[in-house]
Amino acid sequence: MNGSDDFIIEIESKSPFKKYKIVIDGIKPVSISRCSELSKFLSKKIDEDTEINSSAGFTLEVSSPGADMPLKLLNQFYKHIGRKIEIVTKEKIKYCGELKSIENNNIFIERKVSKNETATEKIEFNNIEKALVIITFK
Repeated sequence: MNGSDDFIIEIESKSPFKKYKIVIDGIKPVSISRCSELSKFLSKKIDEDTEINSSAGFTLEVSSPGADMPLKLLNQFYKHIGRKIEIVTKEKIKYCGELKSIENNNIFIERKVSKNETATEKIEFNNIEKALVIITFK
């Protein structure tokens, strides 16, 4: 989105109810006020669009992804470097460990092999079926 580090993850439109849901994320966490600001901006643009008959009314929801929402875009991974992550590949191989880095479309995860030994796994982003950040409370 112009002038910010935010990016769109998902746009959902439900007709005939004229309900629009937009999920945004960013390099930094997306605040409630940022979602509200974007919602107001988009509502105005929808009102101005002659192809969308807003006189019949519409619902617009702008939100950031919840903690339980899978990571869908490569850009989402960057702010989670250093956190625990679980990835399932298209071959149904499951990896769980600390997200160490992202290089050239590859995700690097460090996982425990034994009590005193770790291994770094390289996973191509295009081979990821599902990726979740593991929430831990200390």
